[in-house]
Amino acid sequence: MTRKLLSSFAIAALFAAGIAGKAQADWQYARWGMSPDQLVAAAGGAVRLGPPPQGKTYDNLTGRALGTYQGDGATFDAYFHFDNANGLAKVALERTGGTDCATLHNTLTAQHGKPATSHRQSFATIEAWNDTARRNIVRYVQVGELPCTITYEPLR
Repeated sequence: MTRKLLSSFAIAALFAAGIAGKAQADWQYARWGMSPDQLVAAAGGAVRLGPPPQGKTYDNLTGRALGTYQGDGATFDAYFHFDNANGLAKVALERTGGTDCATLHNTLTAQHGKPATSHRQSFATIEAWNDTARRNIVRYVQVGELPCTITYEPLR
């Protein structure tokens, strides 16, 4: 129990570092290009093999691992997507509770500044930042009343 609790605290601390701008390249315990098995091993029990729910996919990528994530007062479902070579290519965090989406968006804006791309319509906000220090693209997506999603992928 103590080990599990410590693991939860460690995961929360890693996420907070990612939002606050102190994370290293890649995304937390995950390294771009690693296999699903390597990801599960690196995650220390926070991730398991399996596909994401229907509709939680991305073109040309295959969801092969999932878990939950907590940080910055929010909880997330975490989905890990892999390219045709079976290398990690995208992490998607879908908010499930806690800190509201507007606050998460404001945190990302405070961390990264003006988005590199921004698409706002009456029903959707999609903004992306190029985090050159960590070699990531960070994307925030909010569509209507659906939960917001924050994705991370390698900056090429």
